[in-house]
Amino acid sequence: MQSSPESGAPTGPRERTFRLLREAARELVRTGRPLTVPAAAELAGVSRATAYRYFQTNDAVVLHATMSLADDPLADVDWAPPTATSPSELGARAAELVRVTAEWAFDHETELRTMLRLSLGPERKNLIRRRGLTNRGRWIAALLEGLPSEVQPAARERLAAALIPLFGSDAVVWTTDMAELPRDHAIDLLSWMAQALVKATLAGW
Repeated sequence: MQSSPESGAPTGPRERTFRLLREAARELVRTGRPLTVPAAAELAGVSRATAYRYFQTNDAVVLHATMSLADDPLADVDWAPPTATSPSELGARAAELVRVTAEWAFDHETELRTMLRLSLGPERKNLIRRRGLTNRGRWIAALLEGLPSEVQPAARERLAAALIPLFGSDAVVWTTDMAELPRDHAIDLLSWMAQALVKATLAGW
């Protein structure tokens, strides 16, 4: 088995084929095409028989297609919003976090809408839910760590729940489909809402 000199990762024929199929699955999401084994095989330039050796079912294609994208700020453990040095700066920190993730969400709107649609289907609901709100929850939890100790648990929980719709596909759908806002206005609104929610919590509302 061959390895790349930089990373030591295997680069043999099987690994290359698997990589091509994973990339094809993600491209199917980006373009809104059916997430099937034959479609992934065609896009990857391999035979259906070969594709079925890696993706036994269409659900396997869905699973790999909906994995976190490499540039997802919510999945990047090295990315962090500006650090709040005092409670008074926490609102600005929340606003920046939501702004960065909202920009990413709008950049990947097609993929997120496809993932949302798949997650609502009863036959694939549990499959997509595995990724669920893990990354979003991690950043919200990190944000709440900056709250002063006198903020009660009930207020913390309320803020955490209120912040959820400001991330990912949820934010894209309601700001564009229901509020009918253009992208820039939607991002501004989401950022403002994050700051307002934090300030209200700090004020004891």
